[in-house]
Amino acid sequence: MRTNFTMEDKYIRMSRGDTLSFGIQVCDEEGAPFGQDLERACFTCKSNRSDARFLFQKSLSHGIAKTGKGAYVVRVAPGDTANAKPGKYFYDLEIGCNGDVFTVMRGVLELVQDVTF
Repeated sequence: MRTNFTMEDKYIRMSRGDTLSFGIQVCDEEGAPFGQDLERACFTCKSNRSDARFLFQKSLSHGIAKTGKGAYVVRVAPGDTANAKPGKYFYDLEIGCNGDVFTVMRGVLELVQDVTF
């Protein structure tokens, strides 16, 4: 696994109660799709970074699925945000393999008020 991952700061905006789905590609040092399965993948969203509780959390086989060699998809279901207050939340995406853990993405997830519910 690469030890020089660049963490991406991303701003995500979505309607409360909708589905959010995005893919990630894990590559080796040469840029080829990583051939080994991840031991850990966790997408966590909280009101405050220091909160022990989270709004929702996705992990391997529970919202994060392998879709190909080094390819994964993260899916936030409508029920994960349906009852949340519109506003800004903090998230990160950590992956792990061979005992190493890397935060590869973090930022703000803004939930906007839905009109149709």
